Amino acid sequence: MIRGVTGLTSQDADVLLARESLTVGKLPRYRNPYLVYALGVLTLGVYFVWWIVAVNRELRAFDARIGGRPVLSAVSITLGAPLGVPQFLAVEHTAGRIEAAQAAAGLPRTCDPPTGVLMWLCFGVGVMYLQDELNKVVNRYGAPSGTEVFHFA
Repeated sequence: MIRGVTGLTSQDADVLLARESLTVGKLPRYRNPYLVYALGVLTLGVYFVWWIVAVNRELRAFDARIGGRPVLSAVSITLGAPLGVPQFLAVEHTAGRIEAAQAAAGLPRTCDPPTGVLMWLCFGVGVMYLQDELNKVVNRYGAPSGTEVFHFA
């Protein structure tokens, strides 16, 4: 076990100790996917825009290797909506960042960006899919949001 670190299995500790350098970041926030969708519908999509910004900021804080510009994603969602393409690119990039966060957490990459875009087309339920995939990262560590955690990859 690594002294002072709780919640790690011996296998987790072996993975961390085998790495040459350790990276850390702040754990994203756990959100109920159904509540995220409901708030988005009740606010006529305003919450979806805020959610994109918040999730991209949290992912950047979780792992600095995950790039992204949260405000640019929000602009793409709002102003790019009439064109369609920028909106779906923002969703696809967000899904790719969630996929990278899963890899950093030592999880299998189950977040599929094309699936997120297709589900976004279906009345905005893609936000539920993406939040559920992000929650897998949060559940991996079992710690409150904002907690400094180690990356496994």
